[in-house]
Amino acid sequence: MSDPEVDAGTSRLAALRVSARGWHGVQLAVIGFIGLCGVLQGGRPDNPMWLQVFAGVLALVALALACVATFLVALVAWPLYGGREPAVSDDARELERDGRRLKQGLVLTFAALAVLSLGTASGWWPQDEGAGGAGELVAVEATNGQRWCGSLEDAGPGRVSISVDGSPVVVSLQDVAAVGPADGC
Repeated sequence: MSDPEVDAGTSRLAALRVSARGWHGVQLAVIGFIGLCGVLQGGRPDNPMWLQVFAGVLALVALALACVATFLVALVAWPLYGGREPAVSDDARELERDGRRLKQGLVLTFAALAVLSLGTASGWWPQDEGAGGAGELVAVEATNGQRWCGSLEDAGPGRVSISVDGSPVVVSLQDVAAVGPADGC
């Protein structure tokens, strides 16, 4: 005959290990996701250098947290006994210890995802768009075939002003046939 208390403890421990094996698969997916985000994120060179470094450090911290979490859950899913089998009386202590490890591993997994999310939020850092397109080169073609290339400047209503070699050229919009970006003049 078997002791019902021992069987209940063993079955709870077995259920905990099965649960840990399922969570372990999720954690491996999280590590893969963190690695994939690190590879795919090209960064934004217009961001301040401190922000780029901060995002990189957060990605490494997220990876470290995910690795530690995966190790803790793996210890529950596939315990290492060091060549000895635990005694039946140790099941209660083992259940408590493994339950704590599983909980810590899951908390660290979610913390890793939160840290990764914070690190990738740097992609939303506002970028300077310049002074309303000033400095961008445009090509303007008039209805009579005349063409100008330069940067846009402020002009009054119904007109477009192009700075060509430092001199403004003002053209009425009714005389403009096409306006487009230019790589060079």
